[in-house]
Amino acid sequence: MIDLVYKDIIQNRKLILLYALLGGFVGLVMIASGSDGGGVFTAYVMISTYGFAVRSTYDEDKSGAYLFLKSLPLSDAAIVASKFLSVLAVSVMLVIFFNITAVLGAYLGASGIVPGLGSSPAARGALDVMAVLRGNAVSFAIVFSFALIFVGIYLLIFFWAGFAKASTYSRAILLAVFVMVMIGAGAIGHLPAVRNFVRFIETSSWLPAISVITSLGVYSILCALCIGRVKVKDWS
Repeated sequence: MIDLVYKDIIQNRKLILLYALLGGFVGLVMIASGSDGGGVFTAYVMISTYGFAVRSTYDEDKSGAYLFLKSLPLSDAAIVASKFLSVLAVSVMLVIFFNITAVLGAYLGASGIVPGLGSSPAARGALDVMAVLRGNAVSFAIVFSFALIFVGIYLLIFFWAGFAKASTYSRAILLAVFVMVMIGAGAIGHLPAVRNFVRFIETSSWLPAISVITSLGVYSILCALCIGRVKVKDWS
């Protein structure tokens, strides 16, 4: 099964590298301009995870790779779980990469190595790496959790109905979530209760862990459902 995970990552290494470099570059540029570079990093976790899942399933569905895998001495559980594990591994690598990039941007701003990078000259000085990581923890954890659940739903649709329906349905779901978030933010974002709740989330020390653990639980359940489906599915 580990070999299948390795295969997924190696076959799509250029796509992963493209997402990482593009997200890192845009994030650093936004930090340099005084904008929210962390928002770009977290958004790219979602985009990259979903893009990797879609590309890897499309290639294997188009080439008939799953029929070939079924002909090998591999269990259905190994075939399905390897796909879920490869997506999880890529998302974790991207979170680590973007956190390192965020720390790099904070370091350049604090040290003054790059003129104009950072919030203000007064804020420059010794960089507290742990403070930067803690500041990013909540947003990264929440986006990582949403990415896992959303991609898990996509993989569930893929293993149940095939790539075409999975791609169509997931795009519709993604669009609906985006519209609801935008409308909701515009409609209730100015309410004091909402602002207090957002402030509570941003300062919470336990929310990142609970968010990640919950999403991993949901992700595991979706993987189990896919394994059950694959065992009875006619792949021809």
